[in-house]
Amino acid sequence: GPESCRLSADRLKSSTHVSLEEAVDMIDPPQPVIAPNGAPIYRIERGGEVTYHGPGQLVVYPLLDLRRQPYKQDLHWYLRCVEEVVIRTLKEFDIEGVRDEINTGVWVNKNKIAAVGLSSARWITTHGFALNIDPDLDMFDTSIIIPCGIEGRGVTSIRNEIREAPSNKEVSAIILDKVSEVFGVPVEMGKSLK
Repeated sequence: GPESCRLSADRLKSSTHVSLEEAVDMIDPPQPVIAPNGAPIYRIERGGEVTYHGPGQLVVYPLLDLRRQPYKQDLHWYLRCVEEVVIRTLKEFDIEGVRDEINTGVWVNKNKIAAVGLSSARWITTHGFALNIDPDLDMFDTSIIIPCGIEGRGVTSIRNEIREAPSNKEVSAIILDKVSEVFGVPVEMGKSLK
């Protein structure tokens, strides 16, 4: 989004000694394309064609070193673990989330409730998942975007499934508990970045 940015590595390499202030000045904020519904579209480095991150979603991007125990150097294993965290979280709200044999993410019936997009460099994970708690589902209008590049499928949310929306804080606490269960590591709630 508009708060994200990318450091231009080629400009950084041209300077042998760069202060933090100079490095910040070298940051190139991304320039979005504006969709017909007014949503800014940013190009990012991960698979999945088009996805949407916005209000009403809980976006979780774990940064894990898969070379360390108890993790595995296996992105398929990691993907299934991330999906399992979401499935167990949804179960706490009596929602049956499932995997799809072909497409990543977590589904309720034929509708995606959580998008998963993974990436790693040197086995350090980046990106993660977006769980739809109570987003504006009109942002997934297929006349504007095909969510995650998957045609013929819909998008849903926790609110849509149980007719009420838990708070992000409530869902976050459950996710942390499920991350601890699935990955077998201790996890604790941190301070807000805002």
